[in-house]
This record gives sequence, C-alpha cells and structure tokens, in this order.
Amino acid sequence: MLESILIILLVMMLFLTAFILIRTILYGRAPEPVEPAALAEISAEVVAEHLAAAIRHKTISHLDADRIDYQPFVELRKSLEQMYPRVHSTLRISPVNRHSLLFTWKGKDETLAPVLLASHSDVVPVDPAARDEWRYPPFEGQIAEGCVWGRGALDNKNTLIAMLEAVESLLKNGYQPTRTVLLAIGHDEEIGGHQGAAQIAGRIQAYNTRLAAVLDEGGAVFTGGIVPGLNLPVGLIGISEKGVLTLHLEVEGECGHSAFPPKHTCIGVLARAITRLEEHQMPPRTAMAEAMFRYMGSYLPFGLRLALANMWLFGGLVRGRMMRNPRTAAMLRTTTAATLISGGVKDNLLPAKASAGVNFRLMPGDRIADVVQHVRKTVADDSVQLHIPENAAWEASPLSPVDSPAFRALAQAIQQVYPEAAAAPYLVQGATDGRHYATVCDQVYRISPMLLSEAELATIHGNNEHIGIDTLARMVQFYIQLIKGWGVE
Repeated sequence: MLESILIILLVMMLFLTAFILIRTILYGRAPEPVEPAALAEISAEVVAEHLAAAIRHKTISHLDADRIDYQPFVELRKSLEQMYPRVHSTLRISPVNRHSLLFTWKGKDETLAPVLLASHSDVVPVDPAARDEWRYPPFEGQIAEGCVWGRGALDNKNTLIAMLEAVESLLKNGYQPTRTVLLAIGHDEEIGGHQGAAQIAGRIQAYNTRLAAVLDEGGAVFTGGIVPGLNLPVGLIGISEKGVLTLHLEVEGECGHSAFPPKHTCIGVLARAITRLEEHQMPPRTAMAEAMFRYMGSYLPFGLRLALANMWLFGGLVRGRMMRNPRTAAMLRTTTAATLISGGVKDNLLPAKASAGVNFRLMPGDRIADVVQHVRKTVADDSVQLHIPENAAWEASPLSPVDSPAFRALAQAIQQVYPEAAAAPYLVQGATDGRHYATVCDQVYRISPMLLSEAELATIHGNNEHIGIDTLARMVQFYIQLIKGWGVE
C-alpha cells in the first residue's frame, strides 16, 4: 500500500515538474527578426552644437507662473529657426498659447490619419544649493568628455533637437511622407502641460482629427541591469502612464502654550496619519510587469523565466523580490509619498493648523476615487480633512496596443538603431505630455530613443545632466527610421 502511494506521489511530482518545464519553455514570445537598415549619416558634432545652443536658453518652468521668464522661450524659437531652415520654410508652423509650437508636414495622402512626434522645450530649475556640484555650469551647454552637459540634455531638449534634425535631414534628401507628420513642442510639460500639450491636443480635436499614432518621451533604451534579470539593453516603450493624485491632509488644533499640550497636537495627528498611509499602501498587482517580462521572455535567464511562467506557484516569491526595490515596487502598485509638510510658527506655541501633501502615482485600474477611499479608511480619523488642489489629479492613461503595426514599427526602429537591444512595453512611472493626446489617439507610445545607464538616469532633474554625442546621433537616426516607418500608409 505504502509503495503504491509513493509511486503515485512520484508520478504526480514528475507530471508537475514536466508541466512547469513546458510552461517555462513556451514562456514569452520569440523576437521577430528585424531587417538591418542603412542608417543615415549624421554629424554627431553638429547635433551636439545644436543641443548645446538649446540648453543655453534658460527655458525654466516654475509652479509659480509669476516667476516664469518667457523671453528665453522666444530666443530658443529664434535659434531653432536658424538651425533648421528647411523645417521652417517647408512645414506649416502654428504657435499655441504663444510658446508651444505645432509643425505640420503635409503628406502625399491627406486622407490618412496623421502621426505626431512630441517633445517639450521647458526644463526644471536647478537647485541653487547644488550648483557647485555640477561639473559644468548647468546652462552653459558645455561639450566636454564626449558629452553635452546641462539642464535639458536628457529631459527633454535632446528629443526636441533630434526630431528636428531628423526632419531637416529628410527634407534635405527630398523625402516626403505619405501620411502627414505633426511635430508638437510643448512649453510647460514640467508643470503639467495644461497650457501646452493639452491645448495642442484640443486644437487637433477641434478639427475633428484622429491621430494614427503618437510618440512622446517616457522610456529609453536602458543599458543592462535596469530591468531585473536582463543584462542586455532594452528599449522600454511606455504603453500607459500612471495617474497622479496629490492630496492635502489638513488638521486644525487650538493655539496655546506648549507647556500645556493635549495628548496629540495637530502635528502629531497629521504625523500619525502619514505613518498609517506609509505602512498600509495600496496592494500590488503584477499584470503590467508580467506583460513587460513576457514580451522579452526569450531573453531572460532560465530561473526568472521559470518563476514568471508559473506565477500560480511562484507569484508570491516574484512579488516579494520586486517589492524590495523601490523602482520595481513602483511597477506593481499605486505609490504613496509624503512630499510636503507645514505646521507651527514657534517652538513654544501650539500650532493652530498643520497640513501635508501626499503624492500618489496611480496604477491603471486604480481610480482617483479608489485612492481617496483608501486614504479615508486607512487614516480613520475624521479630524484629518482631505483636499485636492487644482490640476493635481488625473487618472492613469489608457493602455495602448502592443499588437498594432504602429507598435511593431516603433520596436523595429529601436532595434535597427540599437541592434544589440531588445524592445518591450512597460508602464511609465512619471507624468508626460503624452497623456493629453489620449483624447485624439488610441495609440500613444512613450520612449526617448537614447541609450541610458542607471547613473545617467539619476541625473534627470538632478545634478550633472548630460548625454553622449554618439547617443545624440543615434537618436536622430531613430527618428528618421520611425518617420519612414510611420509615414507610410
């Protein structure tokens, strides 16, 4: 009897092992072969000079509109006219809210839906306290050590320059796309894009036009190590971006002397609420991460493929591993970050009011209403009032398809310019202008076509932002390939 039970158990174990191995072998899609392309000859030095010139214009966005100096935006536009004469003499140019620009490159067949390439001209400020940490001054556009240095080198004047360089080059060679190509340059992406990209999208919508595809910033061609378990470069194409919600938590108290405090001051009540939110965050979901990994399954090491192919068995292990790292944890859940706090005026005076700003980045599937409900339930204190500031909340953007010709052409352009790289869809963690174009297009993709290391990624909005001049040249080649791919029927 015992022998029969052992035999049955052994057979079951062999069957289970075979089942797991078969799922592992079949996991992921085999990469489609990409035809090599004769890439355009690009002068990296010229492109570098053009980017350096653009960086020297201090097109800084501030949340306080009264602090924005718009003269650098005017001067940047003049510089672009000088650098790209064919673009400005051939394409129709429409200013939007004075400082954003919409270029229209008419195609041979105007019955086809246009495609749009997006960028933005504004940059974030430089922290005055950190200026001495910059290797080269942030607004001098220095070319040194094989790189262009300065604010906007990675975010986002590099794509602005690269796409204009690509169109200038194509015009020089007599190219005209079959379908119309639009170039959109917003001027306020860093503060929400409400006066730039949103207005451009509104203008397109007013003409009852639907776009065939949109490309904006978002992912990049990340070098090995950025994606867990993958040691080769991978072009991550954003097919959606997280929503945003900033909640202000406010608590009122009674003034008085600090020698006679209540059990909890309003600052203490607020601190307890923040602690509860940090300790009880939104639950993780692996669907978006699984889609990314499945797309590049054939490139993954066997152990990781085995775990991902059998999430029914190893799902807890995979989630636990990803949740240990803030960057991969953000791929799985709506994040919670306390970013602002205010309260009190003197050390011996009980505060009459305390407030905090908590920033949430919403996963697709989590709605703003869901997060607000989660906060109320988690804080569980009626003395904590919730307030959503103006323009501080929007839902996660819709998912763009990965089985469309537009996505395949985009992935192909990446792999033609970076033949050593894989390509895969992913969820953009930050906010881009791309979300505004969801009103006029079902296929909005997000990638800045630059080779980017983890160290370089850390310089975006930080110190010593820079980009290699060879990478700049490849970005121009990418836009040329993409325009050719998207510009046909």
